[in-house]
Amino acid sequence: MSEKKNHKINPHIHKGRFYNKADENCWPHIVPTLDIVFEVYWKTFRRKAVGMDHWCTPTVPPRKSVDPLITWIGHSTFLIQIAGINIVTDPIFGDLTFLFKRLMKPGVALHDIPPIDYVLISHNHPDHMDAAALLYFKKHPATHFLVPQGNKRWFTKRGFERVTEYNWWESDTFKTEDSPCTFTFLPAHHWSQRGIFDFNKTLWGSWMITILGHSIYFAGDTAYSPHFTAINKEFPSISCALLPIGPCEPNHRMKLTHMNAEEAGQSFLDLQARTFIPMHWGTYSFGTDDHEGPYDRINKWWTLQQLDLEKKLIILKAGQAYNLPDLIELVPPQPFFETML
Repeated sequence: MSEKKNHKINPHIHKGRFYNKADENCWPHIVPTLDIVFEVYWKTFRRKAVGMDHWCTPTVPPRKSVDPLITWIGHSTFLIQIAGINIVTDPIFGDLTFLFKRLMKPGVALHDIPPIDYVLISHNHPDHMDAAALLYFKKHPATHFLVPQGNKRWFTKRGFERVTEYNWWESDTFKTEDSPCTFTFLPAHHWSQRGIFDFNKTLWGSWMITILGHSIYFAGDTAYSPHFTAINKEFPSISCALLPIGPCEPNHRMKLTHMNAEEAGQSFLDLQARTFIPMHWGTYSFGTDDHEGPYDRINKWWTLQQLDLEKKLIILKAGQAYNLPDLIELVPPQPFFETML
């Protein structure tokens, strides 16, 4: 395992807990979270349920792909196929709880997922580290699970064998049939908790996949912060950034740990990436905004920015897959799926 040197942003550790910064404490996260759960549930209970299955085009992906093929399955789950290897990010395929049910079907059914070589986990919240999905992938003995520091214990207690945990800026390079693949664990501005007493006992973060001349960035779950600029300094040529755009509201609560659509757009500019694929929206009702609100807002932001032709906004339906070299030829700001309907 190698480590990036001379970088300023690192997690703060105090009494066995991780923090984004030295003066941070738990209450700015825990109290708003409880408040949001009540507020979201109350609004969901009062408003008419609106399904999102029109945003799903179920597909069966190929078993392998040499060219980079990125499929959005929903929420923060992507299937990334490149150089003959299959990578899944933050896998979840079902309902989260009886309060937070899935609004749209997964773009790829779990039984249609090809054998996975690497599972990338950004943090331990259940909508990003789903036990049911992980236990399914455990059935494939060759699958390697890459997790933030402190999470390996959860996996080993359940019989997972190929698990490696990482601190920010640590990386590993693995051999593939066509090209070496490097995974680098990077900062995010978030928090962790899975039980009652384990607040921030494990780290959170984001991932960079570097292979075949491409750098594909998976942001995980995060608030807007200077870490995006720091990542750009280490990775000045990012082919594609997978960035969360919701939940957006209530902003005074969400902004502590989540980006809204406009902040996601700014983070894309900070990263200086070439292609922007939104995620973390439309799959679960985690905010008080409408389910399509983040989509509407990122479209409006993009149009107002009038970005140059080298920048691409690619809004995928769940199940849609694109070959990254082909994406570079697209013309913004029109979302790609609209040109295909």
